Amino acid sequence: MSGSRVGKALSDARLPNSPGGARIYKAEMQKAIKEALTPEPGDPAGKPLTAEEAAVFEPVQASEMSKAAKSVFDAFKAKIPELLANGPSPGGDAKPIGSATGNRAVFLNSAGWPVPKADITGQPAAVAAEEGMYRLSLLVSQAVVGGAGSPLTSLSNAEKSTLIENAIAAAKMSREAPNGVIDGLTADKTAQLRSSAFTVLWSLATTLPASGATKQLSDRIHQALVKLADGESHKWLGKHMARLMDRSDYQSRLPSDQKVDVSEIFESKFPKKFDVGNMLDGQGFISWEHVSGEGEGFFESFKANLLKQKIGGASFTKVSQSWGSADFELKFNPPRGENGRVKGVRITVRQFQDDMFDSVGQKKGFSYGGHSNIGENQENSMEAALLKGLKANAPQLALLDLCAGLDNLDEDLENLGDIEILTTFSSSYFWKGKIKNDAGVEFDGVTKSEGLESLLGLWDALSQEKDYEGCREAVSDRIYNWAHERNPNVVFPTLEDYRQVRWAHLDGDDDGIMDATDVLYQFGLKKASAVSSGEYNLKESGHPDELNGDAIKDAVLDLNVATHYNSSTAHSAITHGFMAAGFFDGSGSKDLIRFEPGKNHDGQSVTKVAVSSELGHTSREALEGLVQYMAIVDSADKGRISGLNEVDRKLMGLTFATFRLTNDGQGRMNDQRIWTQLLDVLRLPSDLPYGPLASLVDAEHHDYSGNLEIVKKYKETLSGTAKTALESQQVGRPGQGPATAPIA
Repeated sequence: MSGSRVGKALSDARLPNSPGGARIYKAEMQKAIKEALTPEPGDPAGKPLTAEEAAVFEPVQASEMSKAAKSVFDAFKAKIPELLANGPSPGGDAKPIGSATGNRAVFLNSAGWPVPKADITGQPAAVAAEEGMYRLSLLVSQAVVGGAGSPLTSLSNAEKSTLIENAIAAAKMSREAPNGVIDGLTADKTAQLRSSAFTVLWSLATTLPASGATKQLSDRIHQALVKLADGESHKWLGKHMARLMDRSDYQSRLPSDQKVDVSEIFESKFPKKFDVGNMLDGQGFISWEHVSGEGEGFFESFKANLLKQKIGGASFTKVSQSWGSADFELKFNPPRGENGRVKGVRITVRQFQDDMFDSVGQKKGFSYGGHSNIGENQENSMEAALLKGLKANAPQLALLDLCAGLDNLDEDLENLGDIEILTTFSSSYFWKGKIKNDAGVEFDGVTKSEGLESLLGLWDALSQEKDYEGCREAVSDRIYNWAHERNPNVVFPTLEDYRQVRWAHLDGDDDGIMDATDVLYQFGLKKASAVSSGEYNLKESGHPDELNGDAIKDAVLDLNVATHYNSSTAHSAITHGFMAAGFFDGSGSKDLIRFEPGKNHDGQSVTKVAVSSELGHTSREALEGLVQYMAIVDSADKGRISGLNEVDRKLMGLTFATFRLTNDGQGRMNDQRIWTQLLDVLRLPSDLPYGPLASLVDAEHHDYSGNLEIVKKYKETLSGTAKTALESQQVGRPGQGPATAPIA
């Protein structure tokens, strides 16, 4: 856009008949900036900002403007030098790839290198090479996550050929850098170059048939990807590489011998078997510790029930007992395993004290059985483990038997070292009744549990040195139940479970895009500074690809858990059907959250949840409240939840939000702070009370995240004015207006 056109937009904003009169409003400032960044016909590709346009904004800082407009202007002003610097120079030999502009524009020069500026010729210096490769890989990532094909399809075979060689060279430069650092780059940037190059190569492969005229190029890429993945020393990047090669859009074009390569790479990064030798004690017994949760008689029941169990015809006996713990032993006759090295099982059973991870780093397996406390038992135990510096330096195996344990799996694996964790997809069942301990004393307890049955199946399989597939089958035989959403309810590190479940619950690089759809592993992401008094204020927090997305991941994982425990969503189309999709570029948009259809790694349909980058500063607790509410209202608007009229869908959304607030471990004052801001951003009546709804949710012990009876009772506490307001579609839907989807 020419400078004169930008100047006119700013002049119009100051006219007496403009919305703010002489005062510039936020929308007017955003319009002027948008005008400046929009290229006209004839402008060079990738044009971010001209000197003429930048000069027009110089006198604006002295103009009267609203606080919001000034915030937008200040953020833009800070970017002007970068926008000018990244503009293409006349005479450059590079052509643009994609439609990105400004500090994300990328060009392919005549030497086949992706570069950040059009005038960079030949092989770029390290900084420009890294930036160019990163921008190109980001373009690929955005296209794939958005459901589009590779943006590299339009390149000629000759261009692809040189780009392939340059990406391989860049990855090699990164991999062979002394001490992991290329001169001029940081360690993170050096690793990012390798990651970006891998993504570019992978994307190029998806554009080439593995036979015919391009077979040689396809083979070259495959060999390079195998070599890079096989030699990758960074644990999580290596797993990312193996997962990318497992995607159907890569595998579907491979001949059988190359599919074998992919399978071998997967097994090298995701071991298919746990070596039982890592948990055998000096006498050859499987060493195990089980932590029993509070309540229900879990501890006493587990001890009593264990004595009734057999594995391979052998029974458990009690060896010793003290306050709060007991030791048991089972001996195989004959011994099991390789050369009879597994003599039996020795297990210590103790009571839980927010310490389910206390065995981490010891040569033993461990398990927890009990309530999840809506995820807090894992989170509190993780906090304790981190304070103690616990980490597994040798392979270790754990089984967490609780209700819906997957919401903390990512955190557990990232923080606890060389550990593999088996945990539950949904509720783990147990049955209560009268039970007798070994002294013959009768008490109310647990007569049977899927947790103990899972352990028995696991120990049986491990003692026979079966792989994870064999362990999965043994557990499934013991706990298969038609009432579970999937069977077995315990999720294993098998290829099938990774494709269906685990990758949808893991985010290796913390960008908020779940591994199931993430094609670019990122380094050096940053957390935006929190703003407690403005949790939902849209503000520039950084470019979407620079932001840490842990809060998005946690919010969506917790949403999935909540859908299991509400009468309106359990066993519905949305049960456990959401997947975090990171940040979208929120500049110039009023959207807070976007819900869009997507696909899991296995091809099954999911709903992707993306958050505005201008909410990058929002705390986990506040974002969870917003995600819970908006997911329910959006699902009801789209007909994916039935039985909720206009008022009830909003109150059910608030019930979900309240469920998270009351279980986030942050205290009532923090809940009330977020509630007040939540009502404001959702354009809901400000007099909707938090206390009555929180009490109703706390008192419910079956539908933990709510039901229509709670909605009905809460509605009775509301004023007539509030109930009338809730009937309007304009109320309770943040953004630019009422819902765009049909309203039932």
